[in-house]
Formats: sequence, structure tokens, C-alpha cells
Amino acid sequence: MTIKDIKKKSKADLKNNYGISILTKILLSLVLFGSAAAGFIVGAVIVAGAITCCYAAFYVDIAKRQIKGVDSTYRGFRQFARALKVMLIYAGVILGVLIAYILLMLMIPHFVISTILIILLAIAVFCISIKLKFVFYIMNDETDLSAVNCIKKSWRITKGSFGKILLFELSFIGWRLLTLLTFGALNLYVLPYHNTAVANFYLSLTQTDGPNSEQL
Repeated sequence: MTIKDIKKKSKADLKNNYGISILTKILLSLVLFGSAAAGFIVGAVIVAGAITCCYAAFYVDIAKRQIKGVDSTYRGFRQFARALKVMLIYAGVILGVLIAYILLMLMIPHFVISTILIILLAIAVFCISIKLKFVFYIMNDETDLSAVNCIKKSWRITKGSFGKILLFELSFIGWRLLTLLTFGALNLYVLPYHNTAVANFYLSLTQTDGPNSEQL
């Protein structure tokens, strides 16, 4: 599917589902805020992976036009343990990069060099985020894969599609700017639209990539 086709299909998929999309956003946000309040932020960190899985499952169901009520909203919590492992891996990598950056700054305290390093770091993080974009989608679909293998598979299925994913995200820049101009109000439309489009993108990549298509 082309990017245009993905976005066109996503608009059609959402036609009668904006209400339930907003309700799901509210319900999952309440879980996140409640966890943060109960666990002094740590609680939110612990459930963040599972909530991300919930969003992935919900929007895949919308893309497939198979909304299943409460199950679509909360199904991602079944992957709680693996999702937490993924988040811990991410946190470890981020912490390692920050420590390396701080050490470099201490050894080379130069403004120009530090600026270049920040730019390079931002580019690297953005590129990695594209490669890992579908980890939680895979986790919902392939419950037998470990957290590490979900990361590996996301890295693999995005191989050869990096440029397309980049163009896909860039195609939403106009919507992002309009969201800023409306002080976030437009997110009521943009977030469901973007999330459904990401789900459709994932499905387009995995149509010929079954769970046993390649040894992980």
C-alpha cells in the first residue's frame, strides 16, 4: 500500500469510530494517571508498556474493522510482563546513551562539539524509534515471542521501509502544526487518525510476513 492508500483507508476505518477512540484514550489515560498517583510516577512507568500495547491492539482492531468492545481497549494488558521488559530495555539504552554523552562532555567541554553531539544523538534516537515502531504491535500478534525477539522482528520488518516510514511521519507535519495552533484541541482528530494509519502501515508490512516467516 502507498502512503496515500494507507491514509485514505485509515480515514474510512475511523468514520464511525471516533467516539470509541476518544473513550479509549480517556480510559487508558485514567489508568496511567491512577498508576502515577498510586506509585509516585514509578507506577506510570511500570504500566506504560502495557498501555502502549493496548493502543496498538485497539487501533489494529479498528484497521481490521473488528472492534470488540472492552477487549479491544484492554487486551494489551495481557502482554504486561513482556511490555515491561521492553520498557526496561529502552530505559537501559537511554540511560547508557546519556551517561556516555555526559562523559564525553566532561572530557571535551566544547560548545560546538556538544551541539554537534546533541544533534547526532537526536538523529540516532529518531532513527532507532522508526526501527522499533512496531514492537508492541508484534507483541500483541505473536504472544510466543520474547520481548527481545519482538524488538528484533520490528527491526527486521522495517528493513527496506525506513524511507517510507520517514515520509509517512513527515506527511503528518501539517496536522502537527495545526494541533499546536489549536493548543492541542485538534488532537481529538489527529491522534486517532495517525494511530489508525500506523496500524494500517503495520498490517501492510506484515501481510506477507507471518510469525514463522524467518528465524529470529
